Amino acid sequence: MFAKMTEIGNQPNVNTCTTLIHGLCKAGEVGLALQLKNKMSKWNCRPNVISYSAIIDALCKGGLVDEALVLFSEMQRNLNVVPNVVLYTSLVKGLCNSGRLIEVKSLFGEMVSRRISANVTTYNCLIHGHCLHGQQEEARRYFDEMMHRGISPNTVTFSILIDSYCKDGNTEEAWGIFNLMDKINIKPDQITYNSMIDGLCLASRLQDAVKLFASMVDRGLEPNVISCNILIDGYCKNRKLDEALLLFEKMNQNGPKPTVVTYSIQLRGLYRDGRMKTAQRFLNEMQNSGQSPDEVLYSTILDGLCKNGKIVEAMEFLESVEGTGILPNVEMYTILIHGLYRGGRLEDAIELFNEILEKGLVPNVVTYTTMIAGFFHHRMSLEANKLII
Repeated sequence: MFAKMTEIGNQPNVNTCTTLIHGLCKAGEVGLALQLKNKMSKWNCRPNVISYSAIIDALCKGGLVDEALVLFSEMQRNLNVVPNVVLYTSLVKGLCNSGRLIEVKSLFGEMVSRRISANVTTYNCLIHGHCLHGQQEEARRYFDEMMHRGISPNTVTFSILIDSYCKDGNTEEAWGIFNLMDKINIKPDQITYNSMIDGLCLASRLQDAVKLFASMVDRGLEPNVISCNILIDGYCKNRKLDEALLLFEKMNQNGPKPTVVTYSIQLRGLYRDGRMKTAQRFLNEMQNSGQSPDEVLYSTILDGLCKNGKIVEAMEFLESVEGTGILPNVEMYTILIHGLYRGGRLEDAIELFNEILEKGLVPNVVTYTTMIAGFFHHRMSLEANKLII
């Protein structure tokens, strides 16, 4: 339609071109959007800040940050288009995601010097980018700065910080941030709760995690499957298998329905506790429920069988996996190799290692480490050194 319009002599204006550029970028056709932007001068119209913002945002989302920066320079140098907060935020996000934090600091400084006010989205990008690359202190500085400037953080802001602190093992800092939400009347969502519950579980504060899970329900927020998976994992790691099984049963009865991830977590806990019959019952139940097993589940089963001394069953299980449509991967082989050498069956472990190579799979660091440890354990230093060299 656009081509026909130009063929019959109708001159597109800046609004028409901008709308089309925006649509092309949304459709992932950033190359065509750039071509259209370059043709606009033929029709005596120039790209505006909205046109540039759309293309720069698409380039950044596609990981083409350098190309976005070139276009940004062209915009300022040749056409004197004044950038706005939306455009700067796209560049901030692109640079942050690429780990180019020194450049983003300079860009943000330029934005401030131009008296372009950052909004909550800009700060969220800065905070997330610095958390993503292990710079929590700088992320917190941006958080404090936005509060000082009167820009209200939202649930996303808090969720980013809480998740980062929890993953870094700094549960107290995360808990402080979580409580601050209540003080300034910002409601946590499922993502916020999940991050905080996970952090408490990782810090072995299971009772606090259970209380927070209950408070989530009391506030009218329905736990999702991720919430339940986190708490089941926490129960299992703290040897609270009965509590884990009870929550699993509640999921079956009231929802959210367990997924293959839920089954993997529960099975890992059962195997760790040596409850083989219950684990088998869960496997049967999963098959009857129509859940499709994945590689993680198969690895969990193999690991559980090996750690409970069921090496023959583990070998038979690995053979059966091939008939399910999922090819055994290096991790599965490595688990079984480890089980074989721990069970004193080094020859079988060597045979399985050779099978990996014959099938064209590439052993990873864990595979080699397992084999080398096995050789040294059986006083076969010559064979171990061959793998090291």
